[in-house]
Amino acid sequence: MGTMAIGIDFASVDLTLPALEKQFALDLDSVQWVINGYVLAFAVFMVAGGKFADALGRRKMFLLGMGIFAVASLLGGIAWSGGSLIGFRVLQGVGAALIWPSMIGMACAAVGDSNRAFALGLIFGTCSLGNAAGPVVGGALTQWFSWRWVLWINVPLAVGAFLLTIWSVARDPKTGAEKPRNDYAGMIALTGGLVALMLVVYQVQSWGWTDPRTIGFIALALVLLGGFPFLEKRVRDPLIPMDMMQSRELQTLCFAVLVICQLFFIVLLYYTQYAMKFLGDDPMAAGLRVVTFMLSYGVVSYFGGPLSTWLGTQRLLIVGLVSAAVASIMLGVSGPGASWLPYNSLLLLLGIGVGAVIPTVSARAIETVGTDKASLVSGIIFMCQLAGAALMLAVNTAIFTAISSRHLDQ
Repeated sequence: MGTMAIGIDFASVDLTLPALEKQFALDLDSVQWVINGYVLAFAVFMVAGGKFADALGRRKMFLLGMGIFAVASLLGGIAWSGGSLIGFRVLQGVGAALIWPSMIGMACAAVGDSNRAFALGLIFGTCSLGNAAGPVVGGALTQWFSWRWVLWINVPLAVGAFLLTIWSVARDPKTGAEKPRNDYAGMIALTGGLVALMLVVYQVQSWGWTDPRTIGFIALALVLLGGFPFLEKRVRDPLIPMDMMQSRELQTLCFAVLVICQLFFIVLLYYTQYAMKFLGDDPMAAGLRVVTFMLSYGVVSYFGGPLSTWLGTQRLLIVGLVSAAVASIMLGVSGPGASWLPYNSLLLLLGIGVGAVIPTVSARAIETVGTDKASLVSGIIFMCQLAGAALMLAVNTAIFTAISSRHLDQ
């Protein structure tokens, strides 16, 4: 249920953006922060959330995150301005950053190594079904009721997940071992560096490359992110252990998921926005345009474990990446305005590619580092997903804004 809440929320809020532009008199750059703020908070607090979950208790962090997520969703639904809504969306992202790695860690601890890929496939499959429902739910609620209900629908899901976890998940075991020290310097360096970097990418179109703010945030990002590995070498319990940072396999997996998730967010956000702004779709119709992609992604994610066993991790990743690359190139050529059959066939192929890669990467990463660090490594993988997606969203927002302006001028 917690997975479903995150999945629906992730895929439904973008359908509310045109309504938010009108209600709060926001331009496209400003309204994008309803998405960007959530993704930014989700990404930058993910590693810390995973570290806290492994060190302090996964069940405890999951319940805390779910409580934050529920409260932020409730408050976001009663937002009185664009700024207040963005603030509550950032708080939602913090809650989600505690939920996701804790949930992955609890699942891996509950099953044996042989069933890990299946358990992760179940989680990603459920999340992607929420993603599939998200555009339809978001479009329907925005069109027939109000954009506020897109946030309020999270509340009963989050409360249900909270209560079910208390009832069905055992308390975190007490190991008797000394609790690790919190690496606050590492957390500040990584979080601050990512925030500075993403702010530059998001705002450089408005500020310009020679603006002192742009130069200052670039310098801050370079100092903090460049100094992060050196800080980690000097602490007893680093935020990210050096063996994980130096693992070539983990670096490759992070890069693969960073690339593939950009395609996911481009289809989810910009195809629906394009359909509403330029093809005349209402929110419901725009959401239905991406259902084929979401469903194929969900089904393949669910069967990721058996597929990985049958084909092997490396082959499955290659098949997924190649499928996604071919589909994305062809979609870029044809666009959302293409006829029904070729358009949905390409979305189907793209969903297969994305669904083959994402759960396989997570399962392989956990297998590489061990179940005791499952929450941390899942946080690292998901941070790469969201950070890469956030950077690409900023680039595409600039392109989409330019296209919109040119279209309106004509």
